[in-house]
Amino acid sequence: MSTSKKVAKTVETVQAAADPDIARKIWLAGVGAYGRIYNETQGAVEKLASGANEAFDQLVAKGEEVEDAVRHSFTTSPQGGKIVTMVETAAGKVQAFSAEQRAALETRISRVRETVSETLAPLNIVALGHAIEKLSAHVEALTGEVAALKAEKAAATVAAAPVAEDATAKPARAKAKETVEA
Repeated sequence: MSTSKKVAKTVETVQAAADPDIARKIWLAGVGAYGRIYNETQGAVEKLASGANEAFDQLVAKGEEVEDAVRHSFTTSPQGGKIVTMVETAAGKVQAFSAEQRAALETRISRVRETVSETLAPLNIVALGHAIEKLSAHVEALTGEVAALKAEKAAATVAAAPVAEDATAKPARAKAKETVEA
């Protein structure tokens, strides 16, 4: 019994010592798997990217060949001229329609801009500044006219004053004589 107890205790000690080691090994195996997949995937992505560019270039070249072949078959066939004419007519109509729509859109946009600028005109500081400058110039012109009218009136009053003084002086003198005599 004591031997079996010693063996069981030794096995437990070995298992306890091995548990952290096993957990670490499992962790490292997972990290290693991730690294391996990353490296393999990175290489595959690079190959795919370079392969995609090559495939694209090949498809473009093949498309050009097909386009040239179709164009050649259209020009050599008797109905090719009709097709070319129909396509040119349709393209012209589309361009004309597009130009009309663009002109209509630009007209609408200009109307909206005018409406917005008229609506916001009272809030437009630049426009208000111009209006103030115009009003200031008008006020200065009117002030000059008023000063000129005052000067004319004063000159007319001065010219008429001696006549008025003589007319008012006679009755005043007469009153003064009456007062002195009385």
